[in-house]
Amino acid sequence: MINKFKKKWNEIEKLETLPRRYSGKTIIMDFEELKRKVIAQENKFVESIVNSFYLGNAYIFKNSYSKEFLIRLREQIHEYGKKSPSTYFKMLENSPDYHRIIDQEVSKLYPYDVIKHSYFFYNWNNDPFKLFQIIYPKWRIFKFLSGYQMNEYENNTPRDGVIDRIQIVNYPAGGGMLELHSDPYKFQKLAFGCMMTKKGDDYHEGGFYVLDQNDKKIDIEEDLDIGDYAVTFCTVVHGVDPVDPNISLDWNSIRGRWFLSTFSNESNYTSDEKRHTAYSVKIN
Repeated sequence: MINKFKKKWNEIEKLETLPRRYSGKTIIMDFEELKRKVIAQENKFVESIVNSFYLGNAYIFKNSYSKEFLIRLREQIHEYGKKSPSTYFKMLENSPDYHRIIDQEVSKLYPYDVIKHSYFFYNWNNDPFKLFQIIYPKWRIFKFLSGYQMNEYENNTPRDGVIDRIQIVNYPAGGGMLELHSDPYKFQKLAFGCMMTKKGDDYHEGGFYVLDQNDKKIDIEEDLDIGDYAVTFCTVVHGVDPVDPNISLDWNSIRGRWFLSTFSNESNYTSDEKRHTAYSVKIN
């Protein structure tokens, strides 16, 4: 299928003009409307949405998954994590699915400060929660919108260089956080993730923010419900403020902020010096 979005991205994208800050504008749209418009590829929409993302606008795509599915999923993932130890595997051939508790000590191994419990899944494994068959139909829309083929990277394994990975994240109550950073954009232009919890119900303080043109933190979680995708261009800097920091952190608890992330990553067959990865951003 010809991808008109690819042509537009190729025209507009330059290293020196990549958006680094949130414009101050958030556009809200139902996911099914996005899907119809992406598949239709009408010229006016292609021009409009690519320009919009490149200006630093944020999007919220509502009702991407049912609330019931995501609540059940976070409960299943939490139980899965309790039954096996925290571990780590590089993105190499035959890497298994795994989960990792990233506390203050483990955080030192990352390019930014982070406190979270992450669960990683690859499509060459047995997919115990049937995640890929449920998530890929949504993910393909974002890939196509980003100028790639809908099935880009789906059949890759780490030796191919770029692979798809699902990460389900719990930023635990008691201080789960993610330092201000910029995501890699070389193989995925848009940073998109789906809310599995609701601020004000499941946690009350902290959460996702972006920086505006004046380096002011802007919290857009108030407009996000369970099942909504939040999306920006990858280089728009963002982070997660500490979640309910005034209570005790308990790694065995399901409390906190849960988030569904899908990303096409450069595997570890590329050297650490050359891999295109996220990096922390410091401001005065």
